[in-house]
Formats: sequence, C-alpha cells, structure tokens
Amino acid sequence: MTPAATDVRPAILITGATGGVGMALCRHLNRRFRVIALGRDANALAELAASLPGVEVHCLDLAGGEIASDIASLMEQCGDVGYLINNAGFNRPAPVDADIEAVLRRSLEVNAIAPAMLMAAVLPGMRRRGFGRIVNITSGAPLNCFAGHAAYSASKAALNALTVTAAREHQDVDIKINLMSPGPVRSKMAPEAPMAPEVCLPTLDHLLDLPADGASGRFFWLGHEIPLTPSLDGIDWLAGTAPAGFARLWPEADESSGLDSNGADVSSSDRECR
Repeated sequence: MTPAATDVRPAILITGATGGVGMALCRHLNRRFRVIALGRDANALAELAASLPGVEVHCLDLAGGEIASDIASLMEQCGDVGYLINNAGFNRPAPVDADIEAVLRRSLEVNAIAPAMLMAAVLPGMRRRGFGRIVNITSGAPLNCFAGHAAYSASKAALNALTVTAAREHQDVDIKINLMSPGPVRSKMAPEAPMAPEVCLPTLDHLLDLPADGASGRFFWLGHEIPLTPSLDGIDWLAGTAPAGFARLWPEADESSGLDSNGADVSSSDRECR
C-alpha cells in the first residue's frame, strides 16, 4: 500500500507487527504516527489493517532470500521514515551440540541481520533530515545466556552490538538508536508469560520522544536502564593491563620483566591473547 498523501503524521516502521508486542505497538502508536506495519502472515496483516484503519501493512519475510530487494522496494513505497522499531523476533530452543546450525542461522537472519539492513535503509534519510529515532527490541537473554537458548542469546547479542555501534557512528546528529526489552510479556514466542505487552509502552514512548541530548546506544527495560557491559575503567587493551579490581589468573606478576611469579612469560602480547 502506498502512503496516504494527506497523512502528515511522522512515519514509523514496525516489524513483527502481528505478534503480541507488535500489535500492541501498532494500536498504541497509530494515534500519533503513520504506522507502517511489517509481518510475514498475510491473513494476520489483513486483520490488523481492518482493526486499525490507516495502518499500512506490508507482507515481508525478514529471513527470505530476497530480503535486500524487498527492503529496497519497501522504502520506495514508504517514503521518508523518521522512526523505526525492529520488533520481529525468532526464538527456537536448541542446545549447542544438537541441530544448532539451522536455528542459529535463522535467529541471526531475523534478530540481527534484518534489523541491521533496515537500519541501513533508513539511516541515510535520517542523516539528511538531521533527525531519527530507532528502537531495537532485544532481551535479557544475551546477558543471562540461559541453557538451551544459545542461538537466541547469540543473535540478540549481535543486535546489541550493532545498536551500540550504530549509535556511536551517529552521535554527531540528532539520531537516537537504543535497545529495549519489553519484559516478560505474552507473545507468540512466550504465550505463558506473566505480563501484558502494554507494560512496555511507557518505556517505548520515552525512547521515541528523547530530546536531542538524550540517551543513545543504551539498553532499557520496564523503565530501568540496564548496563550492557561491566565497567571497563582503567583497562588498557593495547598495553595489556588492568587495575587491581580485576581478578588475575596468576598472582604477583612482575609487569616490568614480563614474567609471572612462576617465571612464565606473560608479555603484553601474550596477556592480550589470553
């Protein structure tokens, strides 16, 4: 569907629009945005469009073989997009030592590669206009690394790294790129979760409405900011040194000689490899 010529609301692109979280986002944001909803279930998209007049729906498989051309075609139809929510997700349990390749590949395609490609599609226009807001839906999984969910955790960790890097690459312009975990909410991936998807909406509104000096490259969850990494203050990666607060694998190393207390070589290059 082509954008309505008379709709002056800012455009927001939402992936995974037919899931529990995605539908809640579309319902909530349709009041103030021109919602462009992506999903791969044509019937569910038709129901969404019927229930929310004005929402533009596009059927697109983010793990499909034509994803690059599909995104290019989508952007031609959508016009300027100032807001993006990468919400689509894939989570299938699989232990590392059994059938991991196919699950990991699809997890990366949906949870990391497609969001990266959509960011790449909208960021040039955001830079030209000097404004943009991107929210990538992540999870606590890469911080917790639950057994049996390696593919999901790894793919969300990739999304986290892409988000922080993209934010740093655009810190000179009013483009804010952040991560949000919706919390333990009910969805197609987690139908028994304890919370309704709407609990994430206040946090989402905050991220979409950030001022020019607001946060970017950060992780938010149910109104809290969650650190993605431990404090690395004092670490000199090139010199191979860290302050006393970081536990050592061997005691009383002689830094000046490059030898540990047992006389083994722990030169800076060797320490860096370790």
